[in-house]
Amino acid sequence: MATSFDTDRFTPLLFAVLLAWILSVCVHEFAHALVAYLGGDRSVRERGYLTLDPTRFIDPVFSLLIPTIVLLMGGVPLPGGAVRIDESALKSRKWGLYVSAAGPASNFILFLLFSLPLHPLLGLVDPYSLAEHPTWVSFFSAMAVLNFIATLFNLIPVPPLDGYRLIEHQLSEEMQWRLRQPGTSMMAFGVLFLLFATVDEAWVPFIYMLDVITSTLGLPADLMLRGYTTALYNA
Repeated sequence: MATSFDTDRFTPLLFAVLLAWILSVCVHEFAHALVAYLGGDRSVRERGYLTLDPTRFIDPVFSLLIPTIVLLMGGVPLPGGAVRIDESALKSRKWGLYVSAAGPASNFILFLLFSLPLHPLLGLVDPYSLAEHPTWVSFFSAMAVLNFIATLFNLIPVPPLDGYRLIEHQLSEEMQWRLRQPGTSMMAFGVLFLLFATVDEAWVPFIYMLDVITSTLGLPADLMLRGYTTALYNA
């Protein structure tokens, strides 16, 4: 899905998408914090995570700098974890799994919400029309696709992503300790970055799953992908 990005084409639509994306990242992190609080970790309230204020949990590197660089290089900006959870305070190991799943789940809910106005049953937009669609269609399409990609990306079982947290308990304590080291997480994230930035085939599973989900829900996948491309790349 990589497409060349021209910095001279920084449109109001793209600016709106980036602002909405920051809010999506906030929702992702807030979901982690909320479930952790429900699971017994009161430290998230003390640290100010139970809010949608970006300054509370937006990591300047993983949540803003790296996604912006990825976007400018023609890739897809994706969220980075920035909420510190006291896992020892959680009621059980299952709550740790719930906390990890909360982020991707929130992105999928956002995908559904942004997709809803595009559903043919509502009649707000004709997905088969060859005429140029209103700007809001591209906005909602872009946000829907971005949140869908974020859902799948975060489920990849590689540290520091949420997918790794979901399977971490199956590993030995020594392996868990090794994989939790900052250097290991940075290296793993760097490999993923290079993979998705240079290998177009790496996006095939994402496109396939988007087609499966949109077909199941009756959503116009082609329209959404066109809107995504229009919003982010002015294509």
